Amino acid sequence: MKKKLILLSVIAMAALATTGCTKRCRCISYNTSVDYFTPEEVSALGKTCSEMRYLDGLSVQRYSVCEWVYGE
Repeated sequence: MKKKLILLSVIAMAALATTGCTKRCRCISYNTSVDYFTPEEVSALGKTCSEMRYLDGLSVQRYSVCEWVYGE
């Protein structure tokens, strides 16, 4: 019984390791369209994910919310 539990634990951990988890910045606009940005794209713009809501140089919001999501 103990060997089965260990085997199932190893299989579950292997499955999680192979599926991977991608981190992306999800921005939802006011018309409910969704745009995704990679961490590299966000850092290239010199912003954080939450700062992606605003247009460059303006205090006008382009998106209603921007947040990090994993594995979508």
